[in-house]
Amino acid sequence: MWKVEERKEEVPAPITLPPLDEPLQAELHQRYEEAGDAETRTRYQMIVLAQAGQTAPHIARLVLRSADTVERVLKRFLTGGLDAVPRRSAPGRERTVTSAWEGELLRVIELDPHEVGQETANWTTELLADYLGQQTGVTVSLETVRVYLHAHGYGGLATDLDVTTQS
Repeated sequence: MWKVEERKEEVPAPITLPPLDEPLQAELHQRYEEAGDAETRTRYQMIVLAQAGQTAPHIARLVLRSADTVERVLKRFLTGGLDAVPRRSAPGRERTVTSAWEGELLRVIELDPHEVGQETANWTTELLADYLGQQTGVTVSLETVRVYLHAHGYGGLATDLDVTTQS
């Protein structure tokens, strides 16, 4: 017969924020109102809700984030103040594509390839990658070209398909 052992799971203590003084409370509300992106605003909202006595799991349900994310934001606030609340940059290498590359892509995709010295009637991802590499000095994969075209409303792309029409 199997013996059922009683499991004891430790429930972490809820994170409670100390009361904020009036200037810090005002700065929190100002940053919340003036946040430049939705994610930063949501993170400041987490602090506001925690100040109102809400628990991390409840805040998580309200802001549609995981309880882990809420707890991480609250801990960052406790250790680093308001400057630690906004999302950090994603780890990894720098973005290869420059704004000049992207701008040139959007300019030439609307042109006939002949207008920029190409000897073909239709753009392909391969032709675009080669042309943009020559013009901007930024070399990217065919997939990168496809992803950027898709992000700007040009669909149905492959390395050998005509990409001159928007979907």
